[in-house]
Amino acid sequence: MNMRYVSPSVVRAPLAMMLASALVAGCSSSEDAAREAPQKSPTPAPSAPNIAANPLPTKLANDPGIRDNIVQTKCDAVPGGWGAKGTAKNPGTKTVTYKIVVYFTTTKATTLDFAQTLVKVPPGKTVPWSATKHFEAKQQMLCPMPGISVET
Repeated sequence: MNMRYVSPSVVRAPLAMMLASALVAGCSSSEDAAREAPQKSPTPAPSAPNIAANPLPTKLANDPGIRDNIVQTKCDAVPGGWGAKGTAKNPGTKTVTYKIVVYFTTTKATTLDFAQTLVKVPPGKTVPWSATKHFEAKQQMLCPMPGISVET
């Protein structure tokens, strides 16, 4: 019988490659394959609104004593944006001009933009007012009025 000496390193290298191949092939199950299958890329989320593009007023005049004179009757989408409408009454004896500031916020209270309007109301009268703004609005919005004041 003719026996040759075989170096252990010659045996180890092919054996290690065969063993590694068997482990890789044998370790994946159908569940692993399903998990590793290429997934569709998610649709990119819409970018967050750029609040800096629509800076909000930093100082708002607000007179709680006249809030009862201003009523908001509508907060709704307008072509290309959002708007609010309502009525302003003047129970006094002199003409008054109200300044109404309306924020347009998401239902989670993120303010996306704002509008303001001046409404002149003769004594003893009630007149309609509206404030609209063109911006990329959400499907549902709110119209809080953080600033209501009398212009002097």
